[in-house]
Amino acid sequence: MRRSTLCLLLGLLGAARPGQAAGFDFASLQSLLSHQDIGSVEELIAALPAAQRNRYALVFESRSLQGASPENPRVILYGPDARFIVTFNGSPAQRGFRAVETMEFDDASKEFRLRELLFPERAAGPEKVVVSEVNPQRCTRCHGAPPRPVWDTFPLWPGAYGERYRATLSARERAGLAAFLALQPTHPRYGELLDVKRFADPQTFRSSALTQYAGIPAEPPNAELSVYLGRLQSQSIARQLVRQPAFDLYRYALLGLADNACGRLADFYPDSLWRTQRSGFERFARDSAASNARQARLKAARAAFSGAAGAVDRTTGDNALVQLRFVAESALGISTRSWTLALERGTYDFTMPPLPAQPLRETLLAEVATRDATIRDLSLYWTSSDGDRYCSYLKRRSRAALSSTDGASGLLAPDAAATPALAAVAPTAVTAANAPAAATIARPAALQLCISCHETGVGPPLPFSSPTQLMQQLRVRPSAHGTLIDEIRFRLSSAAGAQHMPLGLNLSDAERESLEAYFAGLAAAN
Repeated sequence: MRRSTLCLLLGLLGAARPGQAAGFDFASLQSLLSHQDIGSVEELIAALPAAQRNRYALVFESRSLQGASPENPRVILYGPDARFIVTFNGSPAQRGFRAVETMEFDDASKEFRLRELLFPERAAGPEKVVVSEVNPQRCTRCHGAPPRPVWDTFPLWPGAYGERYRATLSARERAGLAAFLALQPTHPRYGELLDVKRFADPQTFRSSALTQYAGIPAEPPNAELSVYLGRLQSQSIARQLVRQPAFDLYRYALLGLADNACGRLADFYPDSLWRTQRSGFERFARDSAASNARQARLKAARAAFSGAAGAVDRTTGDNALVQLRFVAESALGISTRSWTLALERGTYDFTMPPLPAQPLRETLLAEVATRDATIRDLSLYWTSSDGDRYCSYLKRRSRAALSSTDGASGLLAPDAAATPALAAVAPTAVTAANAPAAATIARPAALQLCISCHETGVGPPLPFSSPTQLMQQLRVRPSAHGTLIDEIRFRLSSAAGAQHMPLGLNLSDAERESLEAYFAGLAAAN
């Protein structure tokens, strides 16, 4: 009998050193279970490869469904680059004591897979471990669908030892860590952990001036994890973008905005399009900033509760992807609410430790270079002395791809070089033959809801009040789910879920059917 899993809430985690436990994944773990007749959490931990047990984080305030305390923390073990993570805790009094949770990053799909292994009571006899299905509903309620890692953002991780980036441990942390280290050698689970001395060394959390001068300081565990999960999440985000039908049309803009090195979004849009988008973008940026301010307040409250309050050095990037996110949501039609690693929901904080390369930019660059080899060459020799040829090229190609067919409305036409299949279908001209046909189709009352959103700057500009203009776009304008008519049908269907239109309103069956019939009639008249 399959059992629904507890969420692998990566509420607080640790990081991995490249090259450890290479190739160890969930299939490897299942092989251990079957070949070694493992029947307890303790036996499983002992059977894990040494490289899987010598890099971990210790969580003493857990918001996951695995409990934690200062002397019995939740332990997060992970393989190379956090691609495979195993979690457990240490006290029978804690929730989730008989469970081991895993998170695996799938290279093929670029998605995260969550599972739970529930072990029987010792007195239960030969009952076998119960392995959950992949990404059960109780997990996706926390992590989303597809799931994302849930982790705090740089430079503060309340509830994990080493809460403040490169800061001295608080008195509470020192006391709790000392209690754990005294318990660890004889503990049936913690005793299998390797390299425990790392947590006994103050330089693990705050490197000395000597090591910094020598250029060899290692990142603290929480920052390491942010780096590794950030790289994996960047791959996942890039794959989401690439999968959208309109990606080719916007690929130069998305790449140029991936690390904010190429300037303003306005530079990537033709003037006619930017005029229609500017107010929407400004509102989008304000809303994102407000959401992040709320996250900051909630995170500060958690930090004060755990004892981590206090100033820390930080280079903020909490709203770093606002321009790229706007393109993703307004043009590609995908939600960005599940992109961040932040613990609080409904936030857009992408603050990362300083990195030699920006993972999202590098991932998108690889995707775009498969379609345009020139961009790879330009990126390799990108310097300020060359007149910013890389950024200039991206902006020029983006503006060409997004050239408008109607300067007043900002409606987009595909770029022939970028999307030849779409560019081959030219918009039908409004003639005396088809204009009356569009004008005579009865307009449903619910159409006003579309007009009030998409012709006032609230939503992406669409000429719902002009049947002849809308008719031209329905079968040729690229959208997230195909052409515009495909997108409208999707947004009116139950399959759209929270993305259904009109946002925040539930149409009656009659209203929805009248809209569907209207748009279908316009598309057929074209």
